[in-house]
Amino acid sequence: MGLKEILGKENITLKDLQRFQKIYDERFVDKKFEGFEKIRHTTLHVAKLLGKLANYCEKKEEGVNYSPEQIKQEIIPDLLVYCLWLAKEFDIKPDKAYMERMIYNIERMYLHKSSEEEIKILKNLSNKK
Repeated sequence: MGLKEILGKENITLKDLQRFQKIYDERFVDKKFEGFEKIRHTTLHVAKLLGKLANYCEKKEEGVNYSPEQIKQEIIPDLLVYCLWLAKEFDIKPDKAYMERMIYNIERMYLHKSSEEEIKILKNLSNKK
């Protein structure tokens, strides 16, 4: 499946985005750009994105009518790209890592809104992924 086929799908999943990113990287990103160099590069870009997000928050706190378009069109999509890059570099499945983290958060902070039984079921379902 290529870039056009993935984008042509009616419903795009996280796995589709991972495939798209892999194909994109193979075609357009330098093959030498991996490992620690890619992690370092990604870290610097994430820091720049967080700076832009902090700037947005500062403007909003100051009462400035500051457009969220940069967040919507640049920051959020770029964070997803960098998430996929880091997932590849550290050999994790981002969907599984996400679910495990959310279950951990429920167990750690919101157990009073859940139950031990629900946590057990969620963990079992997550382990099947």
